[in-house]
Amino acid sequence: MTSTVQHTDIAVLGAGMVGASLVHLLQPALNEGLTLTLIDQKALNWDGDISQRPPSFDGRATALSYGTQQMLEQLGIWPAIADRACAIEHIQVSDQGRFGQAHLHAAEQNTEALGYIVENAVLGQGLLSGLQQPGVTINAPTEVTSVRMNEQGALLTFADGQQLQASLLVMADGARSPLAAQLGIQHQRTSYGTHGLVTQVETDKPHGHWAYERFSNDGPIAFLPLQKNQYAVVWTLNNELIDDVLALPDDELLSRLQAQIGHRIGRLLRCGERASYPLALVTSREQVRRSLVLLGNAAHSLHPVAGQGFNLAIRDCAMLAECLNQAWADGTPLGELTLLQSYEQQQQADQRNTIQASDLLPKVFASQSATLSVLRDIGLLALAAMPTARRLFARHAMGLGQRAAKLTRGETV
Repeated sequence: MTSTVQHTDIAVLGAGMVGASLVHLLQPALNEGLTLTLIDQKALNWDGDISQRPPSFDGRATALSYGTQQMLEQLGIWPAIADRACAIEHIQVSDQGRFGQAHLHAAEQNTEALGYIVENAVLGQGLLSGLQQPGVTINAPTEVTSVRMNEQGALLTFADGQQLQASLLVMADGARSPLAAQLGIQHQRTSYGTHGLVTQVETDKPHGHWAYERFSNDGPIAFLPLQKNQYAVVWTLNNELIDDVLALPDDELLSRLQAQIGHRIGRLLRCGERASYPLALVTSREQVRRSLVLLGNAAHSLHPVAGQGFNLAIRDCAMLAECLNQAWADGTPLGELTLLQSYEQQQQADQRNTIQASDLLPKVFASQSATLSVLRDIGLLALAAMPTARRLFARHAMGLGQRAAKLTRGETV
Protein backbone atom coordinates (compact mmCIF):
# COMPACT_ATOMS: atom_id res chain seq x y z
CA MET A 1 0.00 0.00 0.00
CA THR A 2 1.32 3.41 -0.95
CA SER A 3 1.22 5.85 1.96
CA THR A 4 -0.30 9.28 1.54
CA VAL A 5 1.75 12.24 2.71
CA GLN A 6 -0.29 15.04 4.26
CA HIS A 7 1.19 18.45 5.07
CA THR A 8 0.83 20.80 8.03
CA ASP A 9 2.68 23.85 9.29
CA ILE A 10 2.91 22.64 12.89
CA ALA A 11 2.40 19.13 14.28
CA VAL A 12 1.82 18.97 18.04
CA LEU A 13 2.51 15.51 19.41
CA GLY A 14 0.55 15.08 22.65
CA ALA A 15 -2.86 16.61 23.39
CA GLY A 16 -2.46 16.81 27.15
CA MET A 17 -2.56 20.05 29.12
CA VAL A 18 0.58 21.45 27.47
CA GLY A 19 -0.18 20.49 23.88
CA ALA A 20 -3.77 21.73 24.10
CA SER A 21 -2.63 25.00 25.70
CA LEU A 22 -0.23 25.66 22.84
CA VAL A 23 -3.02 25.32 20.27
CA HIS A 24 -5.03 28.04 22.04
CA LEU A 25 -1.97 30.27 22.29
CA LEU A 26 -1.38 30.01 18.53
CA GLN A 27 -4.80 31.50 17.76
CA PRO A 28 -3.38 34.69 16.17
CA ALA A 29 -1.47 32.64 13.57
CA LEU A 30 -4.41 30.26 13.07
CA ASN A 31 -6.57 33.30 12.32
CA GLU A 32 -4.06 34.20 9.59
CA GLY A 33 -4.00 30.81 7.88
CA LEU A 34 -1.63 28.63 9.93
CA THR A 35 -2.40 24.91 9.75
CA LEU A 36 -1.84 22.72 12.80
CA THR A 37 -2.31 19.01 13.48
CA LEU A 38 -2.85 17.85 17.06
CA ILE A 39 -1.93 14.20 17.60
CA ASP A 40 -2.59 11.88 20.54
CA GLN A 41 -2.78 8.15 21.25
CA LYS A 42 -6.06 8.63 23.15
CA ALA A 43 -9.39 9.90 21.89
CA LEU A 44 -10.00 13.48 23.00
CA ASN A 45 -13.70 12.90 23.66
CA TRP A 46 -13.96 10.41 26.51
CA ASP A 47 -17.63 11.00 27.45
CA GLY A 48 -17.08 10.34 31.14
CA ASP A 49 -15.26 7.02 30.62
CA ILE A 50 -12.27 7.40 32.94
CA SER A 51 -10.34 4.58 31.27
CA GLN A 52 -10.41 6.48 27.98
CA ARG A 53 -9.14 9.80 29.32
CA PRO A 54 -5.78 11.09 28.10
CA PRO A 55 -3.26 10.43 30.92
CA SER A 56 -2.84 14.16 31.58
CA PHE A 57 -6.48 14.41 32.59
CA ASP A 58 -6.51 11.82 35.38
CA GLY A 59 -7.92 12.02 38.91
CA ARG A 60 -5.19 14.31 40.23
CA ALA A 61 -5.51 18.05 40.74
CA THR A 62 -3.27 20.82 39.43
CA ALA A 63 -2.22 24.02 41.17
CA LEU A 64 -2.62 26.94 38.79
CA SER A 65 -0.64 30.05 39.64
CA TYR A 66 -2.38 33.41 39.48
CA GLY A 67 -0.39 34.19 36.33
CA THR A 68 -1.63 30.97 34.68
CA GLN A 69 -5.23 31.76 35.62
CA GLN A 70 -4.90 35.22 34.07
CA MET A 71 -3.55 33.64 30.90
CA LEU A 72 -6.46 31.18 30.71
CA GLU A 73 -8.85 34.08 31.28
CA GLN A 74 -7.45 36.02 28.32
CA LEU A 75 -7.58 32.91 26.12
CA GLY A 76 -11.30 32.50 26.90
CA ILE A 77 -10.77 29.11 28.58
CA TRP A 78 -11.31 30.13 32.19
CA PRO A 79 -15.16 30.42 32.09
CA ALA A 80 -15.36 26.67 31.35
CA ILE A 81 -13.20 25.95 34.40
CA ALA A 82 -14.08 28.65 36.92
CA ASP A 83 -17.07 26.96 38.58
CA ARG A 84 -14.95 23.93 39.50
CA ALA A 85 -11.80 25.82 40.45
CA CYS A 86 -11.06 26.61 44.08
CA ALA A 87 -9.25 29.85 44.87
CA ILE A 88 -6.27 29.74 47.23
CA GLU A 89 -6.56 32.88 49.33
CA HIS A 90 -4.12 31.88 52.07
CA ILE A 91 -1.07 29.58 52.26
CA GLN A 92 0.58 28.30 55.41
CA VAL A 93 4.11 26.91 55.09
CA SER A 94 5.38 25.07 58.18
CA ASP A 95 8.07 22.71 59.44
CA GLN A 96 6.55 19.89 61.53
CA GLY A 97 7.65 19.84 65.17
CA ARG A 98 9.46 23.16 64.89
CA PHE A 99 8.54 26.79 65.47
CA GLY A 100 9.10 28.14 61.96
CA GLN A 101 6.06 28.91 59.82
CA ALA A 102 4.90 31.59 57.43
CA HIS A 103 1.58 32.76 55.99
CA LEU A 104 0.86 34.26 52.58
CA HIS A 105 -2.40 36.09 51.87
CA ALA A 106 -3.96 37.15 48.58
CA ALA A 107 -5.16 40.41 50.10
CA GLU A 108 -1.55 41.35 50.84
CA GLN A 109 -0.83 40.99 47.11
CA ASN A 110 -3.95 42.97 46.12
CA THR A 111 -5.37 40.00 44.20
CA GLU A 112 -8.43 37.82 44.71
CA ALA A 113 -6.31 34.65 44.87
CA LEU A 114 -2.72 33.44 45.09
CA GLY A 115 -3.65 30.61 42.76
CA TYR A 116 -6.31 28.01 42.07
CA ILE A 117 -6.71 24.26 42.45
CA VAL A 118 -8.47 22.45 39.60
CA GLU A 119 -9.05 18.75 39.07
CA ASN A 120 -7.18 17.59 35.98
CA ALA A 121 -10.29 16.19 34.32
CA VAL A 122 -12.02 19.58 34.63
CA LEU A 123 -8.96 21.44 33.38
CA GLY A 124 -8.65 18.99 30.50
CA GLN A 125 -12.22 19.45 29.35
CA GLY A 126 -11.75 23.22 29.43
CA LEU A 127 -8.53 23.07 27.43
CA LEU A 128 -9.94 20.66 24.84
CA SER A 129 -13.04 22.77 24.24
CA GLY A 130 -12.80 25.04 21.23
CA LEU A 131 -9.96 23.17 19.55
CA GLN A 132 -12.05 22.08 16.58
CA GLN A 133 -11.78 25.11 14.36
CA PRO A 134 -10.53 26.08 10.88
CA GLY A 135 -6.84 25.33 10.52
CA VAL A 136 -6.75 22.67 13.25
CA THR A 137 -6.81 18.95 12.44
CA ILE A 138 -7.22 16.56 15.36
CA ASN A 139 -5.71 13.14 14.72
CA ALA A 140 -6.66 11.01 17.73
CA PRO A 141 -6.62 8.25 18.68
CA THR A 142 -3.61 7.33 16.60
CA GLU A 143 -0.01 6.21 17.04
CA VAL A 144 3.09 7.75 15.51
CA THR A 145 5.57 4.94 14.96
CA SER A 146 8.49 6.96 13.65
CA VAL A 147 9.70 10.47 13.01
CA ARG A 148 12.44 11.49 10.60
CA MET A 149 13.87 14.96 10.24
CA ASN A 150 14.35 16.16 6.64
CA GLU A 151 14.91 19.38 4.71
CA GLN A 152 11.20 20.28 4.94
CA GLY A 153 11.02 19.69 8.71
CA ALA A 154 9.74 16.51 10.33
CA LEU A 155 8.17 13.51 8.60
CA LEU A 156 5.87 11.51 10.89
CA THR A 157 4.76 7.99 10.02
CA PHE A 158 1.60 6.58 11.61
CA ALA A 159 0.77 2.97 12.47
CA ASP A 160 -1.59 2.74 9.47
CA GLY A 161 1.20 3.78 7.10
CA GLN A 162 -0.02 7.32 6.53
CA GLN A 163 2.56 10.10 6.76
CA LEU A 164 2.52 13.73 7.83
CA GLN A 165 5.09 16.32 6.81
CA ALA A 166 5.36 19.23 9.28
CA SER A 167 7.45 22.37 9.03
CA LEU A 168 7.72 22.28 12.83
CA LEU A 169 7.20 19.38 15.23
CA VAL A 170 6.37 20.15 18.85
CA MET A 171 6.84 17.16 21.16
CA ALA A 172 4.61 17.45 24.21
CA ASP A 173 4.18 13.73 24.77
CA GLY A 174 5.84 13.30 28.17
CA ALA A 175 9.23 12.58 29.69
CA ARG A 176 9.44 9.04 28.33
CA SER A 177 8.76 9.80 24.68
CA PRO A 178 10.04 6.92 22.53
CA LEU A 179 10.09 9.25 19.54
CA ALA A 180 12.44 11.68 21.28
CA ALA A 181 14.70 8.72 22.04
CA GLN A 182 14.42 7.68 18.40
CA LEU A 183 15.85 11.07 17.45
CA GLY A 184 18.74 10.60 19.87
CA ILE A 185 17.51 13.21 22.35
CA GLN A 186 18.84 12.35 25.79
CA HIS A 187 17.30 13.15 29.15
CA GLN A 188 19.06 13.56 32.47
CA ARG A 189 17.07 11.86 35.22
CA THR A 190 17.79 12.36 38.93
CA SER A 191 15.60 10.21 41.14
CA TYR A 192 14.56 11.64 44.50
CA GLY A 193 14.10 8.12 45.88
CA THR A 194 10.50 9.04 46.67
CA HIS A 195 6.97 8.62 45.40
CA GLY A 196 4.11 11.08 45.42
CA LEU A 197 0.96 9.71 47.00
CA VAL A 198 -2.16 11.54 45.80
CA THR A 199 -5.67 11.33 47.19
CA GLN A 200 -8.56 13.53 48.27
CA VAL A 201 -9.91 13.91 51.79
CA GLU A 202 -13.05 15.31 53.37
CA THR A 203 -12.97 17.17 56.69
CA ASP A 204 -15.58 18.20 59.26
CA LYS A 205 -15.13 21.93 58.63
CA PRO A 206 -14.80 24.23 55.58
CA HIS A 207 -11.29 24.93 54.34
CA GLY A 208 -11.78 28.69 54.10
CA HIS A 209 -9.60 28.74 50.96
CA TRP A 210 -6.45 27.85 52.92
CA ALA A 211 -3.69 25.69 51.43
CA TYR A 212 -1.13 24.00 53.67
CA GLU A 213 2.42 23.04 52.76
CA ARG A 214 4.08 21.07 55.55
CA PHE A 215 7.57 19.61 55.74
CA SER A 216 8.10 16.60 57.97
CA ASN A 217 10.55 13.76 58.52
CA ASP A 218 8.28 11.53 56.40
CA GLY A 219 8.38 14.01 53.52
CA PRO A 220 6.61 17.16 52.32
CA ILE A 221 2.82 17.05 52.34
CA ALA A 222 0.38 19.50 50.77
CA PHE A 223 -3.32 19.92 51.51
CA LEU A 224 -4.87 21.92 48.67
CA PRO A 225 -8.48 23.19 48.90
CA LEU A 226 -11.07 21.79 46.50
CA GLN A 227 -14.77 21.87 47.34
CA LYS A 228 -16.12 23.41 50.54
CA ASN A 229 -14.61 20.87 52.94
CA GLN A 230 -12.42 18.79 50.63
CA TYR A 231 -8.69 18.85 49.96
CA ALA A 232 -6.44 17.34 47.34
CA VAL A 233 -3.48 15.75 49.13
CA VAL A 234 0.00 15.24 47.73
CA TRP A 235 2.34 13.40 50.12
CA THR A 236 5.99 12.68 49.32
CA LEU A 237 7.12 9.35 50.77
CA ASN A 238 10.34 7.38 50.57
CA ASN A 239 10.25 4.48 48.13
CA GLU A 240 10.47 1.89 50.92
CA LEU A 241 7.33 3.31 52.59
CA ILE A 242 5.00 3.89 49.66
CA ASP A 243 3.63 0.36 49.18
CA ASP A 244 2.81 -0.05 52.87
CA VAL A 245 1.03 3.32 53.02
CA LEU A 246 -0.92 2.62 49.82
CA ALA A 247 -2.11 -0.67 51.32
CA LEU A 248 -3.42 0.88 54.57
CA PRO A 249 -7.17 0.69 55.27
CA ASP A 250 -8.88 4.07 54.91
CA ASP A 251 -9.14 4.68 58.65
CA GLU A 252 -5.42 4.05 59.16
CA LEU A 253 -4.45 6.25 56.23
CA LEU A 254 -6.65 9.03 57.62
CA SER A 255 -4.94 8.63 60.98
CA ARG A 256 -1.51 8.93 59.35
CA LEU A 257 -2.58 12.02 57.39
CA GLN A 258 -4.09 13.60 60.50
CA ALA A 259 -0.80 13.11 62.33
CA GLN A 260 1.01 14.89 59.51
CA ILE A 261 -1.20 17.97 59.35
CA GLY A 262 -2.57 18.14 62.89
CA HIS A 263 -6.09 19.45 63.59
CA ARG A 264 -5.76 22.88 62.02
CA ILE A 265 -7.94 21.73 59.11
CA GLY A 266 -10.41 19.88 61.34
CA ARG A 267 -10.99 16.14 61.63
CA LEU A 268 -10.42 14.01 58.55
CA LEU A 269 -13.57 12.01 57.80
CA ARG A 270 -13.08 10.24 54.48
CA CYS A 271 -10.50 9.72 51.78
CA GLY A 272 -10.92 8.98 48.10
CA GLU A 273 -9.04 6.74 45.72
CA ARG A 274 -5.30 6.85 46.11
CA ALA A 275 -2.50 6.59 43.56
CA SER A 276 1.25 7.10 43.48
CA TYR A 277 3.98 7.94 41.01
CA PRO A 278 7.80 8.07 41.27
CA LEU A 279 9.35 11.49 41.73
CA ALA A 280 12.39 12.59 39.76
CA LEU A 281 13.89 15.67 38.18
CA VAL A 282 14.01 14.97 34.45
CA THR A 283 15.49 17.50 32.06
CA SER A 284 16.11 17.19 28.35
CA ARG A 285 19.67 17.83 27.19
CA GLU A 286 18.15 19.52 24.12
CA GLN A 287 14.92 21.48 23.91
CA VAL A 288 15.20 22.75 20.34
CA ARG A 289 16.64 21.62 17.06
CA ARG A 290 15.85 22.86 13.59
CA SER A 291 12.11 22.20 13.10
CA LEU A 292 11.78 20.62 16.56
CA VAL A 293 10.77 21.83 20.04
CA LEU A 294 10.22 19.86 23.25
CA LEU A 295 7.62 21.19 25.72
CA GLY A 296 6.18 20.18 29.07
CA ASN A 297 7.49 17.02 30.72
CA ALA A 298 9.33 16.21 27.50
CA ALA A 299 11.53 19.22 28.29
CA HIS A 300 11.48 19.23 32.11
CA SER A 301 9.61 17.28 34.78
CA LEU A 302 9.78 18.81 38.29
CA HIS A 303 9.22 17.78 41.89
CA PRO A 304 5.57 18.61 42.73
CA VAL A 305 6.36 20.20 46.11
CA ALA A 306 6.10 23.77 44.81
CA GLY A 307 3.35 23.03 42.28
CA GLN A 308 5.23 24.76 39.45
CA GLY A 309 5.46 22.07 36.76
CA PHE A 310 2.44 23.00 34.64
CA ASN A 311 2.82 26.70 35.39
CA LEU A 312 6.36 26.71 34.00
CA ALA A 313 5.23 24.64 31.02
CA ILE A 314 2.45 27.03 30.07
CA ARG A 315 4.83 29.99 30.34
CA ASP A 316 7.11 28.08 27.93
CA CYS A 317 4.11 27.59 25.64
CA ALA A 318 3.23 31.27 25.78
CA MET A 319 6.76 32.37 24.92
CA LEU A 320 7.05 29.84 22.09
CA ALA A 321 3.67 30.94 20.75
CA GLU A 322 4.76 34.59 20.86
CA CYS A 323 7.78 33.73 18.69
CA LEU A 324 5.76 31.56 16.29
CA ASN A 325 2.85 34.00 15.93
CA GLN A 326 5.28 36.78 15.07
CA ALA A 327 7.26 34.56 12.70
CA TRP A 328 4.07 33.55 10.86
CA ALA A 329 3.09 37.20 10.47
CA ASP A 330 6.58 38.08 9.20
CA GLY A 331 6.85 35.12 6.82
CA THR A 332 9.78 33.62 8.76
CA PRO A 333 10.07 29.80 8.41
CA LEU A 334 8.66 28.25 11.59
CA GLY A 335 11.39 25.62 11.80
CA GLU A 336 14.27 28.09 11.50
CA LEU A 337 16.85 27.23 14.16
CA THR A 338 17.64 30.83 15.13
CA LEU A 339 13.92 31.45 15.79
CA LEU A 340 13.63 28.42 18.07
CA GLN A 341 16.90 29.26 19.82
CA SER A 342 15.53 32.74 20.49
CA TYR A 343 12.55 31.18 22.27
CA GLU A 344 14.85 28.93 24.30
CA GLN A 345 17.08 31.83 25.34
CA GLN A 346 14.12 33.94 26.45
CA GLN A 347 12.84 31.14 28.69
CA GLN A 348 16.26 30.10 29.98
CA ALA A 349 16.26 32.19 33.17
CA ASP A 350 12.65 31.29 34.07
CA GLN A 351 13.35 27.59 33.57
CA ARG A 352 16.61 27.68 35.51
CA ASN A 353 15.17 29.55 38.50
CA THR A 354 11.99 27.46 38.69
CA ILE A 355 13.79 24.13 38.30
CA GLN A 356 16.43 25.03 40.89
CA ALA A 357 13.82 26.16 43.43
CA SER A 358 11.69 23.04 42.91
CA ASP A 359 14.77 20.84 43.26
CA LEU A 360 16.28 22.59 46.27
CA LEU A 361 13.19 23.01 48.44
CA PRO A 362 12.51 19.32 49.22
CA LYS A 363 16.21 18.66 49.80
CA VAL A 364 16.55 21.48 52.31
CA PHE A 365 13.43 20.52 54.24
CA ALA A 366 14.23 16.79 54.15
CA SER A 367 17.65 17.32 55.73
CA GLN A 368 18.05 16.13 59.32
CA SER A 369 20.96 18.53 59.88
CA ALA A 370 20.49 20.56 63.07
CA THR A 371 22.12 23.56 61.40
CA LEU A 372 19.80 23.40 58.40
CA SER A 373 16.80 22.95 60.70
CA VAL A 374 17.65 26.19 62.49
CA LEU A 375 18.25 27.99 59.19
CA ARG A 376 14.90 26.74 57.87
CA ASP A 377 13.12 28.14 60.88
CA ILE A 378 14.97 31.45 60.62
CA GLY A 379 14.00 31.66 56.97
CA LEU A 380 10.33 30.96 57.67
CA LEU A 381 10.27 33.44 60.55
CA ALA A 382 11.92 36.08 58.36
CA LEU A 383 9.31 35.42 55.70
CA ALA A 384 6.60 35.83 58.33
CA ALA A 385 8.05 39.10 59.64
CA MET A 386 9.09 40.87 56.42
CA PRO A 387 6.33 42.06 54.05
CA THR A 388 8.79 42.73 51.22
CA ALA A 389 10.19 39.19 51.41
CA ARG A 390 6.66 37.77 51.47
CA ARG A 391 5.68 39.86 48.46
CA LEU A 392 8.67 38.70 46.41
CA PHE A 393 8.16 35.07 47.45
CA ALA A 394 4.45 35.29 46.65
CA ARG A 395 5.07 36.88 43.25
CA HIS A 396 7.33 33.98 42.31
CA ALA A 397 4.74 31.44 43.51
CA MET A 398 2.04 33.32 41.59
CA GLY A 399 4.02 33.08 38.35
CA LEU A 400 4.57 36.85 38.12
CA GLY A 401 8.34 36.97 38.52
CA GLN A 402 9.29 37.13 34.85
CA ARG A 403 8.45 38.96 31.64
CA ALA A 404 5.00 38.03 30.39
CA ALA A 405 4.65 36.68 26.88
CA LYS A 406 2.42 38.36 24.32
CA LEU A 407 -0.78 36.39 23.82
CA THR A 408 -1.72 38.58 20.88
CA ARG A 409 0.46 41.15 19.19
CA GLY A 410 0.77 44.14 21.47
CA GLU A 411 -0.89 42.39 24.43
CA THR A 412 0.86 40.67 27.34
CA VAL A 413 -0.16 38.76 30.43
